[in-house]
Amino acid sequence: MSSNLNLHWEDGTFMDALMLRFLQGYVRDTFGPAVWQAVCRHAELTVETFEPMLRYDPGMADKVAAHVAVVLGRSVDAIWEDMGTHLVTSPGHEGVRRLLRFGGIGFADFLHSLEEMPGRARLAMPDLDLPEVTLNERAQGEFELRCQSHLHGTLRVLSGLLTAMADDYGTLCLIENHGEDQISIRVLDSAHSEARPFDLALPQG
Repeated sequence: MSSNLNLHWEDGTFMDALMLRFLQGYVRDTFGPAVWQAVCRHAELTVETFEPMLRYDPGMADKVAAHVAVVLGRSVDAIWEDMGTHLVTSPGHEGVRRLLRFGGIGFADFLHSLEEMPGRARLAMPDLDLPEVTLNERAQGEFELRCQSHLHGTLRVLSGLLTAMADDYGTLCLIENHGEDQISIRVLDSAHSEARPFDLALPQG
């Protein structure tokens, strides 16, 4: 039986490609290449490597993530959230962490900077279609973040990323998903632990 997870060169977006590439890296880094190969077989993929500069079926990342969940015996939401955390905490993604930490000296500053992230990313890569994010500060230390994307996993990835960034800043907070486009964030202690070291200057060598 042939797979329906195909390449559609004209219809896909950079976001699909990035999510697929990050999903591939998360599974390989965390569980090993053999598990990723098992996912590819289960999904009947015609390729085992996704390239961020290519185009893939819109929504294909969600479909592949569903196969990852089956192979690992976990929920697809947990897969996406863990991948979001992996994007910040993996040594191989230090560039992602640095880009996010440039958002401000504190976690609240970082949250406010998320609205500017799609625009800043497009300055570097005009075709990069990061989903638009809106943040509403409902009260002191209480935020509502909205993010709309054609990929269902985007909000869960963002939730995992926010959790990792809160730890990076040494902030204790409660992060909850509501539906498919809203995250509530309540900062409980902005100085709960020591923040991870961060220097604006790139390390030498």
